[in-house]
Amino acid sequence: MKESKRAKTLEGELDGVDLISNLPDRVLQLILSRLQGTEEAIRSSILSRRWRYLWTSIPSIDIDYTRGLEHDPQMVLESIGFKNFVSWVLLNKPIDLDSFRLRCADYYDMTTIRQWIHAAVVRKVKQLDLMFSPIDESEDIEMPYCLVTCGSLEVLRLCLLGYHLCLPKITGFSALRVLELNDVTLKKGDLVKYFLESCPLLEDLSLLHCYADKLVIACPKLKNLRIENRERIFDYETEDYIDCRMSSSVTICCPKLVLLNLTGSVSRDFILYDLYSLKKAVILCRDFLNQLDPPCDFFERISQVESLSISLYCVGQAYWPEEDEPVSLPNLKTLEITVDAVHRLIPFLKCFPDLESLHLIFINESSLLDLMEKFFYRADKCKLKNAATINFVTPRLKKVEFHDYDEEHLALARALLENGGALEEMVFIWVDEAKFHEKSLETMNQVSNFHKASSNVKLRFVIKPRQAESILAPKRFEVDSSRCSSNSSIKLLGC
Repeated sequence: MKESKRAKTLEGELDGVDLISNLPDRVLQLILSRLQGTEEAIRSSILSRRWRYLWTSIPSIDIDYTRGLEHDPQMVLESIGFKNFVSWVLLNKPIDLDSFRLRCADYYDMTTIRQWIHAAVVRKVKQLDLMFSPIDESEDIEMPYCLVTCGSLEVLRLCLLGYHLCLPKITGFSALRVLELNDVTLKKGDLVKYFLESCPLLEDLSLLHCYADKLVIACPKLKNLRIENRERIFDYETEDYIDCRMSSSVTICCPKLVLLNLTGSVSRDFILYDLYSLKKAVILCRDFLNQLDPPCDFFERISQVESLSISLYCVGQAYWPEEDEPVSLPNLKTLEITVDAVHRLIPFLKCFPDLESLHLIFINESSLLDLMEKFFYRADKCKLKNAATINFVTPRLKKVEFHDYDEEHLALARALLENGGALEEMVFIWVDEAKFHEKSLETMNQVSNFHKASSNVKLRFVIKPRQAESILAPKRFEVDSSRCSSNSSIKLLGC
């Protein structure tokens, strides 16, 4: 029996058919779709007759000019070869397209690009991802009519490398759910407002490094809004960096918005209203408030959030505890705060007595010693007052993380441990592995000797390099503080 099977296998190999080629078409198509780009999928056609036209049945196209740069960039882009290749691929895709991704930089005119877009629309494309800046355009780029009226398009990602985009005045994009504009200049604010309102199913909007004067976003079904911009750009005339803002003002009215992300140099004037459904907000803006407006109004507009990520630099512009009423975010359970102005940390934390998870991210060399001196050690009166403040902050706090931990943060860790009756976990995170190996044992011994209001709190010591978080699991030491002593042992759990 074994000899018979072996003979059949040898016979198949002699006939030029391998075991992979005998797999069903669906499996082979899945294999080809996981390759890096359409170019790689096409190369499989030389394997055998079985593979010759298989790539044409994959409902996706992914062509990126950068994949050929290591050979000869001028030949890849300037020659007619790349243009003909894109057209040939579209011609040989008779089936409907789930996705079409094209990166062609600024080497082709708008007539050619419109032809490629039209070819994708004819094939009822669902996801379109384009990066281009036409070589012949000196004025605004008009969005092709066929694209606006495409009834199948659900996801549109568009990068124009700084070119102006003229949005249509007609209602369209009847099926569009996700829109991402990257490095696009939108000059006419009223057209932006009308365009967004005319997308009836839009749920996810991202504006990345764009420019739009007086930006107004009013989308009845929008759930996720992400606005990010560079803080500075390089000016080649002055040979220096200059500040840049995306817009002079940003107005957001989205009653179903769940996630709001404002990062970078966006605007100094925000008008927010009807954010009834907001659950998570990321506010990492630079100069994000017009000082002429009531500063606490911003927090009132996002009062429904359950999770907030914010920089203390932003807090310093929006909230002055000596003058303003306390910030009220009654539903807030998770707070991630970037500590770059530590003198306002404790007064801000005082506003959230129901907080359950606190993530402290330290991004510079600012010392917490001044903070501790001011709030804990300067005088008995001050010490008692702020011990009560910490106790007020921590009645429901279950988890605390110190990112980029330094020994200067030890006093704050001690105060939280001594007053956190509900605390279950405290995590100390280093981004520098050498510093971790140098300081983790010392920190563990110091922290383990502190009085702990909670007998169930666990201490964890973690290496988490910023660039390797998604590649490797962090190395972690874990100590159960209920059994901790000054000479307690630690156990390496993972690396």
